[in-house]
Amino acid sequence: MPLTSGQSLAAEGNRIVAGDRTIKEQVEKGKLVLFEPDASVRDALTVLLQGEGWVVLPVSTCDELRLAVEQNGLTAVISESTLPDCAPGEILVLCSGHNVPVVFTGHDLSLQGAVDLIRQGALDFLDKPFPQTRLLDLLDRLANRQNG
Repeated sequence: MPLTSGQSLAAEGNRIVAGDRTIKEQVEKGKLVLFEPDASVRDALTVLLQGEGWVVLPVSTCDELRLAVEQNGLTAVISESTLPDCAPGEILVLCSGHNVPVVFTGHDLSLQGAVDLIRQGALDFLDKPFPQTRLLDLLDRLANRQNG
């Protein structure tokens, strides 16, 4: 049914409403921590993930990551692999202590470095720039496994 004159679309919580009708209801998929020091990349990924129904806690320092991971109910951490104040191994130890899987991203890690991260416990490594669908599919599979 098309919108009539004077009707408008509005976002109400996790629903898109037209007049008195719900057009789309977004189901919350889970909570992610996004550790990305580059503000433009962090903002773009946050918008993408929120648009897909994820609650995103963006962080830009290791201290912020520690505080976010200590929260309950996280689905995963998505983290840049090359950070000035936090080594990937530290992130893996922190997250494994809270049973939170980690997906690393980056553009300057060798293939062997990416394999090593996965062997140390990372869920995956996505080489930047990566297709958005690859990240979204990975997170959907993870959420289905955790909820199923």
